[in-house]
Amino acid sequence: MLRNTLKQIVSDGNMAVMTHICAGIVYYQIDVGDSSYQLALNSMDDEWKTTYIYPVFKVITLMRWIRKAIETETLIQLK
Repeated sequence: MLRNTLKQIVSDGNMAVMTHICAGIVYYQIDVGDSSYQLALNSMDDEWKTTYIYPVFKVITLMRWIRKAIETETLIQLK
């Protein structure tokens, strides 16, 4: 169970910061108050083939993928 809701994660100008890339998966860390989350995005998906991958995104920009990650339980709470 995540400590924060989707609304809390994407609000207040939170930023997603790229931490690393491995085997085509781009990992972002999202800090929300005293919690941190890891979001993994497959850069080989059709949606990302024509999208620039930036080192920092406003979290609201990634809301669609965060919602999917919450539904599939792949959004990892780090702390």
